[in-house]
Parts: sequence; structure tokens; C-alpha cells
Amino acid sequence: MDKWHLHVNNTTIHVWGDRGRGDPDEHDDTPIIQKLYILATNPTIASKVQTLTHRCHLPPPNIFSELPHLHFDAVNLSQDERVHTLLWLAVRNLVNVHTLRIIYGHFNLTRILLAAFLDRKRPHRVPLRKLWVESSCLSGFGTNYNDVLSSSYATGLESVRIRRLRAEPEDVSGRARAQIEYALARGGRPFPMHDAAGGFSYTTIDLRTPHPRPNVVLKLPTPEELRAKADVYDTSIWEKLSFDGPDIQPFAESNQFPYPNLKSGPPNPMMTIIEKSWSTLTSLNLDWILWRQQGSSDDTQASSDLEQLSRLRFPNLRAFQLRNAVVPETGLPQGFFLLEDNFLGFMEAHTRIQCLAWPLDRFFSHHKPSAEVMSRARAVVAHLGNVLVDLRLDSFYSGNGEMNTDESREPHEREERIRRRRFISEFARHMRKIEQLKLEGGIPRDEKRELIRALHFCCLKKLVLIGVTFPVGNTWGARGVDLKQHDPHHASDATSQLEEEDLDGILASYKNGTDLPDEVSVEPYYGWHGEAPPLMLTIARHHASTIEELKLCGYNGSPILSYLTPVTTPLLYPLRHFDNLKQLVISFWLLTTFEDQYRDAEIIQSWRDTRSPSSTALVILTPPLVTPSTSPPVDPAMMPRFTNQPTRQQDFNRWAVMLKTRFTPSALAYRVAEDIAPHLSDVAKAQPGGVRVRASFCLGARDETRSANDIFDLDIRIGSHGQVLEFIGPREEVEKGRFWQKLEGRRWF
Repeated sequence: MDKWHLHVNNTTIHVWGDRGRGDPDEHDDTPIIQKLYILATNPTIASKVQTLTHRCHLPPPNIFSELPHLHFDAVNLSQDERVHTLLWLAVRNLVNVHTLRIIYGHFNLTRILLAAFLDRKRPHRVPLRKLWVESSCLSGFGTNYNDVLSSSYATGLESVRIRRLRAEPEDVSGRARAQIEYALARGGRPFPMHDAAGGFSYTTIDLRTPHPRPNVVLKLPTPEELRAKADVYDTSIWEKLSFDGPDIQPFAESNQFPYPNLKSGPPNPMMTIIEKSWSTLTSLNLDWILWRQQGSSDDTQASSDLEQLSRLRFPNLRAFQLRNAVVPETGLPQGFFLLEDNFLGFMEAHTRIQCLAWPLDRFFSHHKPSAEVMSRARAVVAHLGNVLVDLRLDSFYSGNGEMNTDESREPHEREERIRRRRFISEFARHMRKIEQLKLEGGIPRDEKRELIRALHFCCLKKLVLIGVTFPVGNTWGARGVDLKQHDPHHASDATSQLEEEDLDGILASYKNGTDLPDEVSVEPYYGWHGEAPPLMLTIARHHASTIEELKLCGYNGSPILSYLTPVTTPLLYPLRHFDNLKQLVISFWLLTTFEDQYRDAEIIQSWRDTRSPSSTALVILTPPLVTPSTSPPVDPAMMPRFTNQPTRQQDFNRWAVMLKTRFTPSALAYRVAEDIAPHLSDVAKAQPGGVRVRASFCLGARDETRSANDIFDLDIRIGSHGQVLEFIGPREEVEKGRFWQKLEGRRWF
């Protein structure tokens, strides 16, 4: 991984910026050079390496606001040939690497890594088995173009995970330009990018489109000027290295060898990697591939890739995942359905699939197929019913949140509804072995309910529900009226779309107490009539005895921490039936206003300040034996005013008191426990280690033009009598410990 660095020399000593003195280099390769030198010069150490990960120090691009605009072919990052030489030499010694990950990789290093590790002439004792490429450019990786295209060439890969990148062909000269397109650059134009911690930070980019306002003229650096600026930075880097490690530069300059020209490669690099892995591949994951430019409806590339994929055969395939719930640029083209037309033969040929991910509305068409196609599809479904253990379904996110029930009348919306409900009736109800179910995106709540009911005969162990709104019900009232009592300044388009819950029906089910009647009939019905139980109760009726992990994510309408509305307790009450629950992930809404101002940035900074200054790791804290009592009748930060007393100058910081008593990690841990512990099963809480609860908060900068909301997770363990056993966090998703934990724990890779 590279780093950010200020270069200070005789020329730049008088340059000052918001980060300090010196000329800022956004992508200093010094740490990369130092590691590569060790690997290139010490074969013994290099031979111990089994997993190699390359990533940019910047957080990956935001999938909604940045990914559709960003290109990853940044040619002046890691452009120095001495770095390339060290990388080639290091790879020759990395003979036991079986896993290669490239996440937000520098273009020049990415193509060398792919070229070197996919070269079948590479010295190795263990073949490369796993490849993960994310937010990077695949172009130009061919070590030997003719060799890669030969019929005998095979990568030997067993697992391929390609996500959040562009599936563009080599020739993109005629592509339609989005309003704004850019790539990372050294010495380019300053630009605010998401810092993945609730804010923005400036980096430098190469802006590849004119300013959106025609009357604004910008003086942008040319490619030659960007390369020259990077050369200046590289000179400073190597001069400093000559003092810190005098042998590095002579070694890199004296060991140059004629490595291949990487300016050209396969015309379709993504599909080439997949096709050349057919004989060994066991897991194929394509997550949010951008098949088209922003605002474009051109499906040529998507149709070509998917048509080619549907014709491939993988004898050992066990996991097949294609997900595209995030942005329209990732959508499947019209006419592609998993169990009709193109992919039906693909599914018939792959009988070993145990993990399947596919868009929910693209299993079946909205038109009735021929009798032959229907018979073939039913045979595939019957087979999957006995072998499928992991099912992941998505639908495009709705900016205003998920509907309680879909009553749309537009033709295309009615067609999507027909396709989703066909899946429930013709696929889900025939499953018998599903252990893990994930539903993500804009799936109406009643369709979630019917899908879960349809899996009545499955022993679900893990259920994941992710959306814009809280998946089991809206606790804020119609149009967020109950939230606005506590946060009158809250304004959101999604809030205005929140639907009111059937409070009478929810209370009726709540009054039944611990009764959990069996529900034998699983015939689907839609809507929320008087007899329809709340979603949480439906989950409990069918799967409470087997579920070990439950994930309920969606912030609009989620429980308000420490200010639970009247409907919140009845909605969450069925959680007490989950006796085998080991982990609960649940969204909470955190009120961050103080004196009519949002304090998100200060709260986030206080969390980050609690971490050890010498390490990015967090220490797991064990609370005292006795859990603090419930909140006092008066909020510590709400000081009473005595009208009969003379006014006096306050000699304390009221916000500092609030920050200390309400938002420190320990205070949050006890607040979460106070809200959620009463709903958890006593049996589950009494098990060793209690129940792990991950409280998920959404905080960030609030700006008129751009928002930077990010997820922060607080992990706590709750034992008997609501005792807080330990806690860690809150942590953003890119925090070092969380990043590696999520990376290494990824299933089916």
C-alpha cells in the first residue's frame, strides 16, 4: 500500500497547505518499494508469503456518488520503472502465493501483478488459486498476448471475485461521456472525495471531461504535465531512499530485464480471465460490474459478456454469484433470465452449485414461457431445492425506501412485480436446504414476508435483510412525524415517503405474549390486511428455532436509540423467540443534534480519538461487573433552568458534557444494551459469550450538494439480565481491523 506524503526540499520548503509544509504527493510509493525490495532480494522470506494484497491507501470509491464517474486507468500512479522492476523480481520469488487481492489498485501495478501471476511460466511451487480484483482496471495484463489466447492456456484459478469495476473493452474511444469523469492522479486537480468516515478529504485527480457548466473554463494539466510532476515526486522518493536504504536504488537500476510490453492485452480482459479458468473454477463472483457509462442505455457490452458467460461450462462450479443492486450502470440488459432463454442451459449444466446470487426479478420472465422451457426450469428448481444452501437475492435500491406492498401501475413496474412474485411461487417454495438467505435492495416488505414464508421447510441459520428503510417496520410514524418530535430539523426525501404502520394489528400480535402459533399454509398472499402479522413475527413463526444470525439493516424508520417510539417495542418483541440467536446486527438512528446543530463530525472524531495513537487496532473493553442503572430522569446534558434564580454565566461546556455522557463508546454500549437487551431471548443471552449485538449507526457530513453518510458499527456482547460483557467500536467499515476481518471472512472465496 502506498501513502500520502509531503515532500520538503529547497524548492518546496516555503509551500504551505492545509496539511502542513511541503508539496503533497497523494500516492507516495515508498512503503511499496521497501517491501518489494525485501521480497526481491530475499527468496527465503518471499517463499513464506501465501497471500498478497495490493491496495491504494485511499478508501474505495463510494458506490453511489463516485464509482459511476471514476476510471481506474490512472497511468501516472506508480509510473516509475524501478518500481516495476522490483515488482517483477519480487513475483519471481513469491513461489507459494495462492491468493492475490487487488483492491483499488494502481493501474501500472495492477497490470503487472495480473501479468506476472497469470503467466504459466512463472516460477512457482503452489499455483495461484484465488483472484480478487476490485475497483481496478483489468486492461493490458497479457504477458504474452498470443499465449493468453491460445487454446491450451489455463489460469488454474479456483475462485474469481471481480467487483465494482468497469467491464469496458480495450477500445473505448467512441464511448459516450458522462457529465463528470475522472481518474486518480499525482499532481492533478484537487478534488473532494469520500473519506469513508462520514466526511470528505481532498485528493488530486485527472478530470477527463469539461466542467459541467460551459461558461466555466478550467486550466487542467495535460498528461505530459502530470507525468512530469510524478517524475519530480519519484526523484524525491529515490533520493530519500538512497539515505535510508542505500542499496535499493542501485539494485533496482542494475537488475533491469526485458519484461513484456503491457500496452496491449486481451480485448475483453474480464471475460478472458473467466473463460481461461473454466476447467478449475469452483467459485465465480461478479459484484456490481459497471457495464455501461452513466446515463447510457447502451447494452452492447453487457449483452455480449452475458451471452458469452451463458455459453461457458465450469465442471467444478459450486458458487455462482452475480449481484447488481446498487446503480443503474450495473443492471442486466433486457431479455436475460436465469431460468429461461440464455442461462437455462447454463443452470442445467452446473449441478454442483450450492451458493447462488442473482437479481430477484431476473429468474423468470413476466411472459409465460413454452411448455418445454417451463418443464426444464422446473427440473432445475427441483434439483436446486435439494442442493442449494446459500441464496442471495437483490433488487435495485429505491431512493425513497422500500414499499410495504407494490401497487405500482406503470407497465414496467407491473412486469417487475410479476417476475418477483413468480420467483416466490415457482422457486422459493420448492427449496428445502437453504441455510443462509440474503435479501438486499428495493424489495417490498410483503414480498420479503412471502419469500421467508415460502422457505418454511428450510432450516435457516442466517437471515440478512438490507434496504433503505428498516426492514421489519417503520418506527418513525407516517412521514417521520415521531422522529421530528426529537429532531425537528430533520429533512429527507425518504422520510416523506415513510408509511404508517398498522398499530392496532401490531399491538394485537404483541398482546399474545409468548404464544407462537404454527403456520402450516405457505400459500402466498400480498398486502397488509388485518390478519397479516408483522414481519418479525412471521420470521419467528417459521425460523426462530434455527436462526443463529439475524441482520436487520435500513436506517430510515429504524429504532431511535434511547428514544424508542410506541411502535418500536411491539415490532421487536418477537426477537425473544430466537433461543439460538448468536449474533444480531441491527440499525439504530442516532440523534446527533445539539443546540440546533448537527454534531456528526465532532462525534465521529471523538470515536476516532479513542483509538490508541500507536496502533490502528482497537482494544476490546470489558465493562465493570455491575452494569450502570438506567438513565436518570433528567438527561445529564439538559440542565434545568430556575426562573427565580438570577442568571449567571455558564462556566462549563454543555456540549462537552453531552459528548461525554451520551456518545462515548462506553455510553453508547450501555444505551444499546438498555434498548435491545429486553427483547432478546433469555436462553440466548445465557449461552457462553451471550449474544453479540452489532449496533449500526449512519453518520456523516450534511451538505446542500453532497452528503457523506457512512456506517459505524458498535459491537457488544449482552449476557444474562442485560449485562454488557464487552464492547468494541464504533468503527467505520474501512477501519483497519474491520477491513481485514471482512476481507478474510468472505464466504465462497
